[in-house]
Amino acid sequence: MRNKDVVMTRHYSVLGVGLGPFNLSAAALLAPHTQTISSLFVEQKPRFAWHPGLLLDDAKMQTSYLKDMVTAVDPTSPYTFINYLVKTKKFYPFTARGEQTVSRLEFSDYMAWVAHQLPNTQFDTPVVDITPHGSGFAVNTPHGQLTCDHLIIGTGTQPFMPDCAEPFVGEQVFHASELALRQPDLRGKKVAIVGGGQTGADVFQHLFDDELGKVAHIDWISRRPNLQGLDENPFTDQYFMPDYAEQFHGLDPKVKHTQLAQQKLASDGITENCLQGLYQRLYHDKYVRRSPSWWRLLPGQTLTGMQSHPSGYQLTTTATLTGDSATVDADVVILCTGFSRALPQCLDTLRDCLELDDKGRPSVNAHYRVKMREGYSQALYMMNVGTHCHGIIEPQLSLAAWRAATIINAINGTPLYDIAHHHGLLDWALTASSPATPKMQKVAGW
Repeated sequence: MRNKDVVMTRHYSVLGVGLGPFNLSAAALLAPHTQTISSLFVEQKPRFAWHPGLLLDDAKMQTSYLKDMVTAVDPTSPYTFINYLVKTKKFYPFTARGEQTVSRLEFSDYMAWVAHQLPNTQFDTPVVDITPHGSGFAVNTPHGQLTCDHLIIGTGTQPFMPDCAEPFVGEQVFHASELALRQPDLRGKKVAIVGGGQTGADVFQHLFDDELGKVAHIDWISRRPNLQGLDENPFTDQYFMPDYAEQFHGLDPKVKHTQLAQQKLASDGITENCLQGLYQRLYHDKYVRRSPSWWRLLPGQTLTGMQSHPSGYQLTTTATLTGDSATVDADVVILCTGFSRALPQCLDTLRDCLELDDKGRPSVNAHYRVKMREGYSQALYMMNVGTHCHGIIEPQLSLAAWRAATIINAINGTPLYDIAHHHGLLDWALTASSPATPKMQKVAGW
């Protein structure tokens, strides 16, 4: 990790903005090649942080720890999760746990371990703006200007707030991504949880177990038709393999949209372990302890309105099946409503250079390079903005190392990493031959 005061006017071949998991993967894979490709990845926060507000004690990863920052393309790297276990003296205790998954807390600790030992990362360095500079870019920070030939943006997503809730956001109405940071005292409170995915389940479980004090009542509201499980079967996992990702990128946009809707539960459901734990808790509470009713699960209810009153908030919901409206009273509202993808503010000065669609989204090619408007040829790569281009793998950790290596190989011109792969078990399209990896000459123009 570099000190922010060290030579802030140096030119780099590759400059990364943001240090979430995806840019961290790129930084770790570029670290062994600093003599041939100079690189620096800057982050505005003082230390590595991965959704710190969601690092609840009982929250588990949905992705195998082997799908870490580097292992899929460089298993001999010093930055693997296995090496993290060895270096932190917990390899043997870890293997004795008898679990297939790891906690979000431990995986976050692993990523911080990587981030703060890399030679090409720099924290406490916010980016003010980015402008074209010759054939590359100039990146302005409070500590000086950096220039580069290739720019990788990995600034992450923003919490999504329903329109009806946004006017009330504050101490008592907040996004779940802030929960662990706020640590609110919820003793005696009526709490409404909005959102039926994994985060909603984690928050419900956290409150049910009195982690933030004994609540008076919990209403868990979700527009989903039920508590829907993550589709974890091995054939569904074929969606998260390079051969499918490559084929998906070449599909017609309308077909992509349909496929994304059909694949929702492959990436946005609740894990089986979590559902089993929830059901067992609720069964024991209702049928064994015969507790007075102090919680409700409300699937098939869309939040359609919200207003405040002297004693709290009233939420209006509309039932999917009947169209009937109902109200829920709450003292505290926790929004487990996911995240939205938008161009980061630091790219405002580049907006006129980018080719955006009618929804303001960039067009991202097979190597994650953003298409520029006529007259601009700078090499800009973006992470986690192209679900509409690359499918459900885009926000997931499953192909993080493969994607970073794809970008690095494209930047270098010749492969630094062997990312050729075996064809999966499923033939996604009837073709005369197995799908090939994307050819660089097809996208050489941008």
